[in-house]
Amino acid sequence: MNDTLTASLSHRPFGIDDPYKKLPDERSPRDPAPGDRVTVNFRATTEKASVTLTSRGRREHLSATSLGDGLFTTDLGVVTPGEYTYTIEAGGASQSFSFTVGAWREVRSVEDVRVEATLVHLTLGLDDGSTLPCILSFPASGVCAVGFGKAAGTGLELRAHRADGRLAVRADGALLELDCSTLDVTVSRPGGTAVARGSLKFRVLVGSDLARLEARFHAGDELYGLGERFTPQNRRGKLYDVRVYEEYKEQGDRTYLPAPFVVSPDAWGVWLAEAEPSFFDLRRDEAVVTVEKLPSSPLSMSLHFIVADEPYGVTSAFVELNGGLSVPPKWAFGPWMSSNDWNNQARTLEVVRRTVQEDIPATVLVLEAWSDESTFYIFNDAAYTPKPGSDAFALSDFTFGERWPDPKGMIAECHSHGVHVLLWQIPVQKHVPEDHPQHHADEAHMSARGLGVRDADGTPYRCKGWWFTDGLVVDFTNPEAREWWFAKRAYLFDDLGIDGMKTDGGEHLWGRDLRTFDGRRGQELFNAYANDYVGAYHDFVSSKTRGNGLTFSRAGFTGAGKYPAHWAGDENSTWSALKASVQAGVSAGISGVSMWTWDIGGFSGDIPSVELYLRSVAFGALCPIMQYHSEFNAAKDNRDRTPWNIAERHGDPRALSVYRFYAKLRMSLLDYVDAEAREMSAVGLPLMRSPELVYPRARAFLHDDPHAYLFGRDLLVCPVVEKGALAREVRLPPGRWTDVWSGAEFEGERVVLVPAPLERIPVFVRTDSERASVLVEIFRGARG
Repeated sequence: MNDTLTASLSHRPFGIDDPYKKLPDERSPRDPAPGDRVTVNFRATTEKASVTLTSRGRREHLSATSLGDGLFTTDLGVVTPGEYTYTIEAGGASQSFSFTVGAWREVRSVEDVRVEATLVHLTLGLDDGSTLPCILSFPASGVCAVGFGKAAGTGLELRAHRADGRLAVRADGALLELDCSTLDVTVSRPGGTAVARGSLKFRVLVGSDLARLEARFHAGDELYGLGERFTPQNRRGKLYDVRVYEEYKEQGDRTYLPAPFVVSPDAWGVWLAEAEPSFFDLRRDEAVVTVEKLPSSPLSMSLHFIVADEPYGVTSAFVELNGGLSVPPKWAFGPWMSSNDWNNQARTLEVVRRTVQEDIPATVLVLEAWSDESTFYIFNDAAYTPKPGSDAFALSDFTFGERWPDPKGMIAECHSHGVHVLLWQIPVQKHVPEDHPQHHADEAHMSARGLGVRDADGTPYRCKGWWFTDGLVVDFTNPEAREWWFAKRAYLFDDLGIDGMKTDGGEHLWGRDLRTFDGRRGQELFNAYANDYVGAYHDFVSSKTRGNGLTFSRAGFTGAGKYPAHWAGDENSTWSALKASVQAGVSAGISGVSMWTWDIGGFSGDIPSVELYLRSVAFGALCPIMQYHSEFNAAKDNRDRTPWNIAERHGDPRALSVYRFYAKLRMSLLDYVDAEAREMSAVGLPLMRSPELVYPRARAFLHDDPHAYLFGRDLLVCPVVEKGALAREVRLPPGRWTDVWSGAEFEGERVVLVPAPLERIPVFVRTDSERASVLVEIFRGARG
């Protein structure tokens, strides 16, 4: 039993499966392993309670300690492999629960080797005398996949040689060498220096309620990646989990966009090709990768060792293995504007017209507060006759009210100014307790047809966390669900002519017994659902716009770069958030997400100072996507991040004039950004790159500037992230570099102190670039 609630007793062993937030009436740990000390917390409406523990035929009566407020705790002690049952007794009520502690099994030997044209089959001996199949393959140049307990598709042709207890396997771009006595593995780049070191000393926790599989590799001194992370780039020294999760602001090591993938500056990397939540323990020289699986899932684990000629070659190979990078339409690279306070047509058009009046370029408007927030496909305040839940609406079905009297005319006016319109979406049928006939009809149809994610008993799953609590979650693996869901939104494109959708959320699947139409269960869905959701919307938008639209998403997983674009979620208007966002953008790029951005000046809280705002604007103007956005504000003061509002609130016209300057600069760079996006995406490279990985031989020198990055192949961008700074030290990579503002040239691998007035961000261009003179002309021309 996973959840029980009676009149007098409540104990939920797994809580709600939130990976970070524990409930006061759950078990800890939720899934005990050998050597863990287990405690049981519960709630009871009595003054005294007890627990009876049964294991190996022994019964032990344990007292429960009152924690106050009806909460109790009991220590079950340190557990070893075996079956455990504990019965909670309180006030005449009793409930029994059980868990199984598995046993670790470790690979000790290579029992057999069989070589085929594209695969090597190994039979590995475990310490309990059983065996485990392992397959070596080379799915792409420079990539070796080591698959435990699972079949592998054919890859590149290989040549194998065995002698003196060693196995050497060659394929295009990679050489694998296995010492059959020590189980040590190396994967190297023939003729190169990149060498990844691992081991076949694979471990598996078998017989437990949640299986765990472990693999090992040598970590080296520095590792980068693991998705969009808001912390310093080098991941060594910490334990990271890889789990799609919404942490509202101050994310730290938690992320909406994880990837089980690390890159070494020595031009090798490791990718865990599994969707379930995993852990990368990088605290020691021997890194440990752990993935958790349900016993009903195959006990399998595929680890890819990637070697290349340079570090971003590893990223490129990872990207190509996972579907490549897609590029949005050129208009997406212009300045964007958004605010959750733009919740009616008058306010929206006021902002659009003011933008035009102020001579500020803009190419995208994002509207979040447009819908009734019950159906999320009908404009707020529209009148209509409800339809059966199976049916879709057309524009002619609505009579629009005061808030949005003429959406079609509004969108047409935006288009007349070159502004494309995106509307906000979520993958949830929100729970609406009040009377709402259309919502209830849709919800009833969704439930009756099984179009949502389901619980183990087949009933519809409802969101358990704080985000849209009790809402139904659409199952995008179900073709009928996709067709039904998008049919209701088709008129927004067909009749109104919108250009894309902001696909928010995707992080709130909790519960290991969840099920989707394609047969997957909770552990397999926690990370993968974000891509299922965004990918379905991407296909829908692309079909409706004939490839001239895009999605704008917060959550994603391995392969998210196929669905541009992404933003870094919700952040405060603080200097620390600015610094964290720079790091997040670079880390996202290392991990295969290129079309990335953040909310200029911060999303949340009071408006930023003029200084913070303009430093953010300069950084945003040289990000893959440039956009400002702010949360809904119930207070009377206007907290929009529009440049004129910042200027008026602070009485400082520079907020407006400098924003205008950078918006125009961005438009002047539109051809450069679009061309770089297409050319770099074609080879799996992100627009934002870490200088120390692009120039690994100088990484010790470049490492001391964690907030510089390369934008495209030619520009070195050095955001000013310190309050009150008037100048900035720039660490120039190897080669020769030209200051785009002054035209001065410098030899690389030196520190240059450059002026950084409020209206200027230090930027340098590679002097030997074919576009150096054009880029210098753009920047210097923008200054007038």
